[in-house]
Amino acid sequence: MTSIVMRILSLFPMIVAIICGILLLASLIGIDAPEQSEQVPLIPCGVPGFQSCPVGMTSDNLTIPPGFLLLDIDATIEWERPDVSWIGLVDASAADTCPPDDNGLTDCEASEFDFLAGGNGTDGMFEYSFAPGDTRFVTGGNPGSADLSSQMVTINIECSLTWWVEAILFLAGAGLLGSAFDMNFPLVSSLIGRFGKKV
Repeated sequence: MTSIVMRILSLFPMIVAIICGILLLASLIGIDAPEQSEQVPLIPCGVPGFQSCPVGMTSDNLTIPPGFLLLDIDATIEWERPDVSWIGLVDASAADTCPPDDNGLTDCEASEFDFLAGGNGTDGMFEYSFAPGDTRFVTGGNPGSADLSSQMVTINIECSLTWWVEAILFLAGAGLLGSAFDMNFPLVSSLIGRFGKKV
């Protein structure tokens, strides 16, 4: 009777261990978010009517909540026209010194921004690992660009658990499986323990 009860009880740590294993496997593979695409206007630079090279900025912050500290959020940003434009990522505080107007244009040029990723000179794509906080996308034209059309910007995001969360899941799963094994096969566990002491 006791043996049956022990085997039933051993199911609980085994189930939790399996859940930990599934979460760990999903994290190692990575989860891809749906691709996001948007048409973004091109901004002229250094041509009649645009003697300076103004920078466009998104009007809203991209906010990563503190709870996402448990996740690795890796983004790949690509755009169609690197020959005439660039795209970058800056801290949201940049909007305090270079606020965008109603058209999304700032009075600042690229040299006045501290880029977290991308920026002028970037060749069509950049990658960035997001952390909790606020950021904004900025864009501008390459020198001599007079194109007034728009381009497609694509964002691909892959999420996984941070390495230390993966380590906790692995250790927890291994410990729970060991506990379930010990509850089901105490004799084998005892023999393994004795062998370990002799070694």
